[in-house]
Amino acid sequence: MRNSMSVTVKWVLATLFVALVMVLVNARVPDEVRSAVPAPKPKDAWAAKVSQTTVAEGEVIELVVHSAPDCKYCVRWKGPFAGEGHFKSWARTHPGAQLFIVERASIASNEAPDDYPRELQWLSEQNQKDQRLHPGTPMFEIFVARNLVLRSYGLDSWDDAVFPAIKDLDARRSHGDASH
Repeated sequence: MRNSMSVTVKWVLATLFVALVMVLVNARVPDEVRSAVPAPKPKDAWAAKVSQTTVAEGEVIELVVHSAPDCKYCVRWKGPFAGEGHFKSWARTHPGAQLFIVERASIASNEAPDDYPRELQWLSEQNQKDQRLHPGTPMFEIFVARNLVLRSYGLDSWDDAVFPAIKDLDARRSHGDASH
């Protein structure tokens, strides 16, 4: 019995040794060793675009929220004590920002032109042309002068990226010189 146990222990140890060797052979060199300048993360790319965008006096910062009634995260964002309420409360003192909600019939369906408010028919046409008819929900887009500044998905992105970006754009709004 002792010999059979010894063989089993040796077999297990050999197997573990082979597994350890495979892990070490397949180990990757960390990114910071391979490159002195890491590739920008998508979030960083959007942050750069936000920081490079100028909002002229009188231009509207348009927040477009793509939603569906059966999207539980969309439902959490809506309402007076959630993201929608926070935005509307803030927008009362910042009239240069406007909210539009594009709500399709369900998560499983495509967006249709009728889902867009009249003021966003240009975006409906653009999304039809680009065949972007089934975005994830919730999806937040920020436009300035019909130019996309930020697109972000998911409820967490509201607090992490979208609302801070809107506030940043509004705070950096260029105001005409008083001497003109």
